[in-house]
Amino acid sequence: MAQDNPSLGTAEITTDLQVRGTDPALDLEAAPRDTSVTGNEFVTSLQAMTKLLLPPKSPVLLGIGSGVVAPHGTVFASASGTTNRDNAGDITDDLDGSVAFGFGLGDATETVGVQVTGVISGMEPFGDSGSVSLKFSRALAPTTFAGVSFGNVAGWGVEEDEDVKTTAAITHFGDIWAQDTYFPYMLTVGYGTNVTDGGTEEGAILGAGVGLNEYMGLSISTNTEYVNLGAGFRSPDLEGWNLSLTAVDAFDQEDRQALQIAVSYAIPNAF
Repeated sequence: MAQDNPSLGTAEITTDLQVRGTDPALDLEAAPRDTSVTGNEFVTSLQAMTKLLLPPKSPVLLGIGSGVVAPHGTVFASASGTTNRDNAGDITDDLDGSVAFGFGLGDATETVGVQVTGVISGMEPFGDSGSVSLKFSRALAPTTFAGVSFGNVAGWGVEEDEDVKTTAAITHFGDIWAQDTYFPYMLTVGYGTNVTDGGTEEGAILGAGVGLNEYMGLSISTNTEYVNLGAGFRSPDLEGWNLSLTAVDAFDQEDRQALQIAVSYAIPNAF
């Protein structure tokens, strides 16, 4: 079944989990003994060296698209389920399920990064409907990326007659420092053709994510109609695996409250 909110698709969740840990290299050349180094440059270099000694942390953004794509050579797959509501508006035990497969090409920091994703949305029988999406990303600065995604460029089954869904977004990465530790964050702002009114109208998207530690990140996002709250997890014993939980319309602002659970697996440098 198609997601009620296309901005909360399996493909996007998979993508954003793959960029966990994306941390453009900071300049380490400035040395304390160099009298030409400014105070800000020294602090930046010190923070960069400190990060090399600390366990890696990474933010996660759930519920909306972003301006980044999977790195070149990364192959990923994910499965997700979203709770349904009955005619009375009560949440049921049934899940809307979908499965996604994809890979990343190119380098957004040098030329253009590309991501190709196939989503199977028909579960009964499996594979009776689905679509293919394309996403392009380009670095505007070392820690800022712009992306454009085209959902449903090709489809079959119930997705065959759906229009192409376009979203443009800018994502920025940064760090919040607190004494001798840091919390990486990512911010996204964008606009899409199928964002509001149940995915039928255009609208803006906003979101922020923060990495609390090397195993967990938190996220908040909105399509300006309602707020999504999410958490992403990964285990030190399960390399490449990610689990995410997203409370769609967390405060039931638009009577679309639901829970989405997604599990993804990625293989970096597969080709």
